[in-house]
Amino acid sequence: MPRSNWPHLHGRTRPLKMKEWGDLTVMDPDTGGPRPHGRGLLAAGNDWLHIDAGSTLENPVVTLYAGADPGTESGWDEVEETTVTSSTGFLALCDSGYTPVRKENLATAGPGPYLIRVHASDRSTDGKKPRFLIQIIPGDRTGATPGPAAPTIEEADGPLLVRTSFDQPGEWARLLQSLEGGSEHYEPLTVIDNPIYAGFTAGQTQERVGRDDEDWPDSPFLLIADEQALASAELPLLAVSNLPDEADAPFRITLAAAGSFIVNMELGNTSFGDWSRSADPDGVYREQHY
Repeated sequence: MPRSNWPHLHGRTRPLKMKEWGDLTVMDPDTGGPRPHGRGLLAAGNDWLHIDAGSTLENPVVTLYAGADPGTESGWDEVEETTVTSSTGFLALCDSGYTPVRKENLATAGPGPYLIRVHASDRSTDGKKPRFLIQIIPGDRTGATPGPAAPTIEEADGPLLVRTSFDQPGEWARLLQSLEGGSEHYEPLTVIDNPIYAGFTAGQTQERVGRDDEDWPDSPFLLIADEQALASAELPLLAVSNLPDEADAPFRITLAAAGSFIVNMELGNTSFGDWSRSADPDGVYREQHY
């Protein structure tokens, strides 16, 4: 595929296991500019960012993110950021041989400056793979205090309410107000309000849920506030089951009825299928009972 046809990365990837050990670069491999040099985690130049993978000889594991600033994430040994100016409108994650790892363009806003924030752990821990989270954000804001990290599906557990539509801020605010002033049965719900999930389908959202070694999900079900949910006064959230070996169909449930759904699912009083099969003919569950 010609490089000009490489799609832009939007949002966050799953962890990528590199095929060899060595340092990393975010760069345009076709530019002829000077290679950056430095002694720390990061060394930057035009069209180049060099990332020191440390002294371990294990293959790195890298997660990429491109888009609006999601804030820093906690739990990492090191976090540094710098600015890289792309003169060509093309940046890719490359291995130590300057070969692109993925056929995706990280320069989502074309030529110009990018704030690149690198989180790193285990760079020099024997027997552990060094881990990196690389955020590529259009604009130059190096030196600014990074905002707090927004919650992510990957790090959360329990029942989740995930926002995937960001074009209706008034309706979303009304939903949050209803949660805050509503029943205590909403309390187990973790709200994921993070623009990295904008436009995600139900399937894409499910793929981000963590699972243990026996394939049991960290979040047994999701409630999704998508465009359709926020367009209706009833706020009919899309309910999706993550349980393995169960093929219960997704359904919609009004916010008013969701508290009953959450508490009964948490207590094991009902199954997901009990609710999906009891939805009204239009596919929306509206009954409130505890």
